[in-house]
Amino acid sequence: MTAEWTFLDHTFRIGEETLPYVRQGLNEETAQKICEIIRDIAEVDAVAITDRQTILGYAGLGCPFMVRHQPILTRATRNVLATGRLRLVASKADFECPIAGCPCPLQAAVIAPLKVRDQVVGTLKLYRTHRNDIPGMVHRLGAGIAQLLSLQMELAEAERLRELAARARLEALQAQIRPHFLFNTLNTVLMFSRTDPDRARDLLVKLAVFLRRALTVRDEFIRLEDEMEYVQMYLEIEQARFGDNLRFRVRIDPRAFGCLVPVLTIQPLVENAVVHGLAPREGGGRLTVAARVRGGHLHVVVADSGVGIPPELRQEIFRPGVGKGMGLGLSNVNQRLVGLYGEAYGLRVRSRPGRGTLVRLVVPLRRQAVQPAREEPAR
Repeated sequence: MTAEWTFLDHTFRIGEETLPYVRQGLNEETAQKICEIIRDIAEVDAVAITDRQTILGYAGLGCPFMVRHQPILTRATRNVLATGRLRLVASKADFECPIAGCPCPLQAAVIAPLKVRDQVVGTLKLYRTHRNDIPGMVHRLGAGIAQLLSLQMELAEAERLRELAARARLEALQAQIRPHFLFNTLNTVLMFSRTDPDRARDLLVKLAVFLRRALTVRDEFIRLEDEMEYVQMYLEIEQARFGDNLRFRVRIDPRAFGCLVPVLTIQPLVENAVVHGLAPREGGGRLTVAARVRGGHLHVVVADSGVGIPPELRQEIFRPGVGKGMGLGLSNVNQRLVGLYGEAYGLRVRSRPGRGTLVRLVVPLRRQAVQPAREEPAR
């Protein structure tokens, strides 16, 4: 095998084997695993990974001062952290170690910076035990592995931030359960407690289940039928209050059962339709929630025959902060979808004043094997 193929083989193998650990974030445990992988594949005597202050991982020959948890001692490493430039060390003296008479057997090294978004976050060090013994391939390997790890770290950080953002939006949505919804529901329960105690008891049970699911859900994704069950529960609670002014129908394509959707994405759209579309309209109206599989995507439509959205507000509905309480749900859901899937997966809205509004949600198809659920009848 030529030197070029050896370099490529080592780089690809190291990239493949270290990726699962880099995705977990750079800490002492993952850094140690990465050092061991590099030490086993690369033609070096020792490998170290540091953050900006301490040694996170170390594998191979060394001395008592080159172990995990120890602070960075050598000026050579601190210079790389400060400048962000790779450095070749050709002799033990060039490490500029402050320990007098240090017994370390290592005599040469490649010290490469690890960067995330152009910020130096640590170093990767490949060591040899002989002076001036940094072959070209080891030099290139140190630079290549450092760039590869930096890229993997940056991607992992971006993924982590995306997940945190999606989680923060979900928690914000959970915190936006409208007080008016609770008060109105409780008032409805009190009304039925005088005229229909069984109905009042049923509503209280539904409200308790609804709130428990809304406030305790932690998974990022949920089966479509479970989200629709949550939607159904919300609509039945609201129908008890609105009576014949709220008529709804839930239609699900049987092929959509088992599809996964981001949790709490459909119910806020339904609540938005009830509160801002149907409630202001004299005599209420009809709400339809439909889901179907089309190509490699799941399409969900929430349509109401309510008051519609005035033209001057259509450009504002997805702007963060627009609306009140669960009125924020529309922009929040849109931001979560864009954060999870990209700009092409934002909500699509069509509306005509006095005629109603249609909101379409489209997500890539992901499935979980389940037993088909029963389609809900028209109400």
